[in-house]
Amino acid sequence: MIIWIASYPKSGNTWVRSLLSAYLYSSDGIFNFDLLNNIPQFPSKKYFEFFLKDITDLHKISNYWIVAQDRINLNDQINLLKTHNTLCSINNNPFTNKFNTKGAIYIVR
Repeated sequence: MIIWIASYPKSGNTWVRSLLSAYLYSSDGIFNFDLLNNIPQFPSKKYFEFFLKDITDLHKISNYWIVAQDRINLNDQINLLKTHNTLCSINNNPFTNKFNTKGAIYIVR
């Protein structure tokens, strides 16, 4: 299941990911920037290249938001993902759903 770390750009998303990644992904609790790779951004090319070659059209990519998240959740683990997207629908395609989302950390600046 996905736990979203959501914010507007420049609102502290990297700071929160830094704290979480040092706590969850280091053996000594000391942060280094490589740990941020453990909390990737969604949407990003790597999650959609199975479905689309061109990921620049938001209307096309919205058709695959849910199936891309279904694929992420095949690992039966908690998946932390960064996003700047809003909880919305485009062309009746919801950004996420209750089957893929366990929770969210919403950062307000």
